[in-house]
Amino acid sequence: MIQSNRPPIFGMNCTQCGDLLIAPVWSEYEDERHILNLWSCTNCGYQFETEALLPSAKAVSDAATIKAFFPSLLV
Repeated sequence: MIQSNRPPIFGMNCTQCGDLLIAPVWSEYEDERHILNLWSCTNCGYQFETEALLPSAKAVSDAATIKAFFPSLLV
């Protein structure tokens, strides 16, 4: 197998062996902004959690923020 030096565009790498993990095995939504993810590596068996903090609804409603995430597809 040939390893790539580029970071994955989805998922993440195992913190023990570096194998690519496509998706968490479990996610818990603490509230509308805070998400906990449980990851499990099928290569080495290591399990770990990550946290994600999403922007507030007020920040997402900002037109500049929306434009940055969803650029116009018209050329």
